[in-house]
Amino acid sequence: MTMRSAFADPVDDAQQTFRAALSAMAEPLLPRPLPVLPPALLGLKASTAALLYSLADQDTRVWLPALPDETIASLRFHTGMRLADLPEDADFIVIAAGMPLPDLMSLKAGSAEYPDRSATLLIEVDGFGADQVEGSGPGFAAPRRFGAAGLPKNFWREWQRNHTRFPLGVDAVLITDTHIAGLPRSIRIREG
Repeated sequence: MTMRSAFADPVDDAQQTFRAALSAMAEPLLPRPLPVLPPALLGLKASTAALLYSLADQDTRVWLPALPDETIASLRFHTGMRLADLPEDADFIVIAAGMPLPDLMSLKAGSAEYPDRSATLLIEVDGFGADQVEGSGPGFAAPRRFGAAGLPKNFWREWQRNHTRFPLGVDAVLITDTHIAGLPRSIRIREG
C-alpha cells in the first residue's frame, strides 16, 4: 500500500484552508478558491482531501464512501480521524461526486443546548454556475443567486427541509476541483 503525502507545509497549509472554509461559511453561496491543494487521493478531489486534512482530527468521526484502502489509510495517518460506520454517527460526511444524499433528517443535528454538535456534509460537485436557487439570511447583504452542477437528486428540496429545524440541522460545504461554497443551515433557499 502506498502512503500519499498531504500538505507540503502541514501547519500553514491547513490554517489557510481552515480560514477559507470559515470565510465560505460566513459568506454563504459565494464560491471561493482553496489557497492550497494537496496531492490527489484516489477516489476524492484534492480539494476534499484539503478540507479533511484541515478539519478532521482524532476527536472527529468521519463517514467516507467506498474508497481505496490507500486513500483511507493516508487520510487516517495525516488526520488521526476516526471512521464512522454510518453517516448518522459522523461529524463529517463525505459525499463523493455522483453519490446519493443520505437522509438529512437522520444525521446529527445538534441539540438545543449544543447546536454546534451537528454534522457537516462535504459534497463534491462538478462546478458552480447556472443559477438554480436564491439564498438569503445571515451572511447575505442581499439575496444571492447560486447554482451547482452535479448535486445529488432533490438536494435543494432536502436542504429546505433541513432549514426548518434551525437552529438545529446540518451544514454543508460544496466542493469543486479548486473552489468551495459554504451552505450553513441558517440560510433560506428559494428555488427557481
